[in-house]
Amino acid sequence: MFGDSDGLSGLVIDRFDDVVVVQISTAGMEQMKESIVRAVQRLAHPRAIILKNDGKMRKVEGLDTYVEQAHGPEIDLLPVEENGVRFEVPMEGGQKTGWFYDHRMNRQRLQAYAPGKRVLDVFSYVGGWGIQAACAGATQVTCVDSSSGAIDSVHHNAKINGLDNIETIEGDAFDALKALCDEKEKFDIVVLDPPALIPRRRDQKAGEEAYARLNQLGLRLLDRDGLLVSASCSMHLSQEKLTDIIRSSGRKIDRFVQLLEQGHQAPDHPVVPGIPETDYIKSCFVRSLTGFL
Repeated sequence: MFGDSDGLSGLVIDRFDDVVVVQISTAGMEQMKESIVRAVQRLAHPRAIILKNDGKMRKVEGLDTYVEQAHGPEIDLLPVEENGVRFEVPMEGGQKTGWFYDHRMNRQRLQAYAPGKRVLDVFSYVGGWGIQAACAGATQVTCVDSSSGAIDSVHHNAKINGLDNIETIEGDAFDALKALCDEKEKFDIVVLDPPALIPRRRDQKAGEEAYARLNQLGLRLLDRDGLLVSASCSMHLSQEKLTDIIRSSGRKIDRFVQLLEQGHQAPDHPVVPGIPETDYIKSCFVRSLTGFL
């Protein structure tokens, strides 16, 4: 059960093989915690159930944050296989439930573009985009993340997939992109998948400016005919607005951009047509041409 459009708002349940991770973000669902655990045991028969209730929304609801082993042995690493690629995600310090299943179809589309390319994966977390690009035939992948734990996981996941062409940069994404521009580095593909830069309506203006800066930097790092994969998980940013930000970013740095594909969240994260905020995942696959204007 994923997302907020399945009639169970405030509850996320992700299954990692025989391990189930539950995340509760509302006071009403917290009252149902024991019933939820019993239902998961009855329906999925997992080896372990983890309550990873450490999300930011719990504070808004006046709830304590905690991680609790509700059933079974303690789990250190969560196994994931996505689009034929293996990952192991650390339970401690992991984001959300440990993995972002909602982008898996967009990561699958990236594989079609990756063979023979040099790829930059920004906000890489544990390497979901970059590792899959490398397994699909990218010649070299650089992953950027501010978390040392995430960077360690990138190297671990590269190892379990038998990859030796993964480099990492630990640091602030904007600083890292500026430094790469200063060094005149170029990539065939740049993936920008930031956390929600517009977490609240009142953050709209600042968030849109941040998306603009990010996309300008990403476009600067592309070789001619390079591919920008620009993603957003901000529910307050529409697909149309993200496309417009990319268009204006291209004009500002003298790049002609062509929108090749648009991606959305996977179908197990359904959209309620009357609630546009439930259509929260966007991705634009954009070709960048230099000096075309």
